[in-house]
Amino acid sequence: LLDSLLQELCLGVCLIGTVLSYPFPYPQAPAGPGGPGPLPIPGADGYGKQDGYFQYINVPALKTYEWGYRRGNPDHNREEYLSQKDHTFKAKLKWEDAYGGHGEHYYDYNHSGPVYEEPPKYGAPPPPPAYGPA
Repeated sequence: LLDSLLQELCLGVCLIGTVLSYPFPYPQAPAGPGGPGPLPIPGADGYGKQDGYFQYINVPALKTYEWGYRRGNPDHNREEYLSQKDHTFKAKLKWEDAYGGHGEHYYDYNHSGPVYEEPPKYGAPPPPPAYGPA
């Protein structure tokens, strides 16, 4: 009797844990000037304060996306942008600070296309060494 009761208790705890692990609907942010939802909706003045700092992501189609941001302040800021469309990848990173430090990196990978070309085969192996063990 005790063994059966213990099995039922363990089964009940597992069942409750399984049910509680499923996602619950989370209430969205209250409807404000941009509308319902946690993301700001641009108005006549666009996003935010228009101070030159931003963050965004755009996924217009399958295998196509872009995202970027500019963060910081006038004394130290960083800007990054990435985009991918099919086999093409582009990235840009820029930064600067009030001490005159600055830098830029640009990457542009254009793959040749969906056709895979086999790499060249290795040649014959070298002959074994002529010396033997000492």
